[in-house]
Amino acid sequence: MRNKFQRFISSTVSYHDFRYACSVASKLNCGIEISRFGRLADIENNFEKNKLEYKAILADFDNEVALHGFFSNLNIAAKDPLISEISKKRYFQSLELAEAFDVSTVVFHTCYNNLLKHRQYREMFFLKNIEFFKEFVKNFEQLGIILTIENVHEPNSDFIRNLIAAVNSPYFGATIDIGHCNLHSDILPSDWIKEYGIMLKHMHFHNNFKEEDSHSSLLKGSIDIKSILITLKELHLYPTITFEIFEEDELIESVEYFNSLCDELGLEYC
Repeated sequence: MRNKFQRFISSTVSYHDFRYACSVASKLNCGIEISRFGRLADIENNFEKNKLEYKAILADFDNEVALHGFFSNLNIAAKDPLISEISKKRYFQSLELAEAFDVSTVVFHTCYNNLLKHRQYREMFFLKNIEFFKEFVKNFEQLGIILTIENVHEPNSDFIRNLIAAVNSPYFGATIDIGHCNLHSDILPSDWIKEYGIMLKHMHFHNNFKEEDSHSSLLKGSIDIKSILITLKELHLYPTITFEIFEEDELIESVEYFNSLCDELGLEYC
């Protein structure tokens, strides 16, 4: 059982310069979470080319690798069969990348539209996701890769918790994005952690002032980072953690701040 926080940085720190993002991760002694795989406008034409380029870069990278799956404009539960079809294609392409890059964890969004306040939509969306992920997760089980679902616009943990319970796989769990919790939910990130418990596999760390999804430094926002680490310690939970911070200087100060809090609280990290 892991009793250390395994740290990653997001490749969003350098957007489409993946080699440079890996160099930043190496300097910080962190793994890399691939969060921008090529440019979406060119994905159909350059998928194989990009895959080979990323794989060549990772051959010289010594730390762990995680992957953020495709999510832009996707909806596997769409009523339009063509939208559903291309969404599922992107999910399976994410699986292909996960296998090619030998990743430990893959993160997907629910792509749930919280503005649609209709019971029929909620029920349909939930059942379609159960149907899809019950089959999709079998691929991850065979590969030994953790598949996780991240909160974005969700106001609480109910949908994701219930989905994980329904799919019922040790390779299917939750990612808590604390910045998204702060922006879209009235529930504190520490309480999200308590609600998930052992379902929690991965976390995205960044901060904001509840006004926009700024992905700012841990020191630049209204989230109490120390209380989150105390909660994880009390519950003996050690999810993998990605610093999903866009600006390099803010990323560096955030990793240093996180490390200092762990040292203060007697928590280990690698």
